[in-house]
Amino acid sequence: MEVRGAATDSRLVREGDLFFALRGRSDGADYAEEALRRGARATVASRPLAGPTLVVEDPLAALQDLARWSLRPPGAESPTVVGITGSIGKTTTKDALSAVLRSGGTRVSATVGNLNNEIGLPLTLLAAPANTEVLVLEMGADHVGNIAELCRIAPPRHGILTAIAPAHLESFGSLEALAATKGELAASLPPDGSFVHPAGVPGAAVAPGRELARRIVFSASEGATADLWASDFDEDEKGLRFTAHMGEGTAPVRAPVFGTHLVEPLLAATGGAVALGMDLEDAARGLARLKRTGMRGDVYRLRDDILVYDDSYNAASPPSMAAVLRYAAQTAARQDRRLVVVLGGMFELGPGARAYHREIGELADGLGVGLLACVGDEARWYAEAFSGKTVHYPDAGSAVGIREHLRPGDYLIVKGSRGVGLDTLTRQLKESLALV
Repeated sequence: MEVRGAATDSRLVREGDLFFALRGRSDGADYAEEALRRGARATVASRPLAGPTLVVEDPLAALQDLARWSLRPPGAESPTVVGITGSIGKTTTKDALSAVLRSGGTRVSATVGNLNNEIGLPLTLLAAPANTEVLVLEMGADHVGNIAELCRIAPPRHGILTAIAPAHLESFGSLEALAATKGELAASLPPDGSFVHPAGVPGAAVAPGRELARRIVFSASEGATADLWASDFDEDEKGLRFTAHMGEGTAPVRAPVFGTHLVEPLLAATGGAVALGMDLEDAARGLARLKRTGMRGDVYRLRDDILVYDDSYNAASPPSMAAVLRYAAQTAARQDRRLVVVLGGMFELGPGARAYHREIGELADGLGVGLLACVGDEARWYAEAFSGKTVHYPDAGSAVGIREHLRPGDYLIVKGSRGVGLDTLTRQLKESLALV
């Protein structure tokens, strides 16, 4: 039986796929017939079903085993695996590294969307073309041991840590436990591997006792102790530019993205490319080909010269919120625009959640935000530390009411945890306030 791919969602089955009937909120076995109608060759399930069925003890384990096996194609060289983890910046780093490697002629397959967990990562491996040379894989975690598990499925030779910041603290319990979990990537690398990470992160995140062929430390600050750093940040209508430094070498960087807070993930990607054998100038030049995943720092204009910075699909944590607010305040001041900020809540911050939200509200107050719109229950906490004008919306659907508060020439920021669904708001704004 010839199989061309794998799927765990019956709605996404393509002709020739194996359908893995996983049990989650619902039992995948209930959708096996639909998967077969859509062209699945067979179902992998824990019990016999109508139609061709491969019966296994654990369909998820079978999916992971098949993905691991696919990395050792008979008669072909195995692809090099690059694992990317971190509290923020994973997707930007993945997109940037993929673009840089492709600019050098490397055949790259990379994580699509948010397929970065114990289900999504195997699906990414099984979707990779047979001639893939480098796999660039995001590795997400919300519990201790998650990264180690993903590294067993797809053993990386190179690893990149983007940042350590408060995220999923309800699951991890502390920033130290989160750092140790992210450190599972470095601990899983082979002796001939390399690890790229930011300066100043906790030791637990970088497995300092692990002997590796190379470690590259990066920083967006010239004064930090780092192997790779940046200077001369600037931005215009074409995007971000800065100078990258490594040893005695320097290289100009021009990337079609907006926000100086993106310098660090771009440096992380540059370090990854250098670890894979590119020189600094070629890696820096390749960043010009970056295309970011949508609704992550998109900049566009609406009717009445309203400028939007749309970060609605990006993860929201206190550091990423602070970085976007500081960037937005600088941009709004430079362009003489009123700054309007729509913020959804930051999820999974544990017992300190209210304090983290208040800190962001206080920062918004100090930066001179003209109007703060809070979306969702947790977002009310921003307003507790904000002295200016605020409005509250219970959910993203009702937040379209922000239209009534916008003025010509405003600079509008939209950001919140994915679960808030603020991409719904930005889609509605694009439709109702489109340029004509």
